[in-house]
Amino acid sequence: MKKLIIPQLILFFVFLSFSDTSARTYWRTYIIDEITNEGIILKDFEGKRFLVHKDPNKIKGGPIEPGDYVRFDTVKNKMKKNPWQPAWITEIGSNSITLELHNGETAQVNMKRGYRDQFKKGDVVEYKASKGHLKKSHLQPLE
Repeated sequence: MKKLIIPQLILFFVFLSFSDTSARTYWRTYIIDEITNEGIILKDFEGKRFLVHKDPNKIKGGPIEPGDYVRFDTVKNKMKKNPWQPAWITEIGSNSITLELHNGETAQVNMKRGYRDQFKKGDVVEYKASKGHLKKSHLQPLE
């Protein structure tokens, strides 16, 4: 009996190593187009819109507003606010960069060495408020 268990365990581990164990992810980035009584209307970057029946105040990452970027998993029906939000550079000083967020608020980011030649006034960027970081936007700018 013991002689049979050891080869079975070896075969089991060999077959496990060949299986596709990578987890699939279905998270996609969308823009909040509109918030209605029925839920949240999301828009992808190709212009397609669809309704998700969720309460905008109970989304992970804080309450959301039209114009925010969110991450949505269509398979698990989960949504979270994307930490990188769209912003426009309104002013570049020697020590800081001033941004205008989609909701009209302004924010200032400390000037870093890598930011000096990378950004200019009027650029559309993505801003991570929790860390105060900027990156070039690979997404389309909001209208």
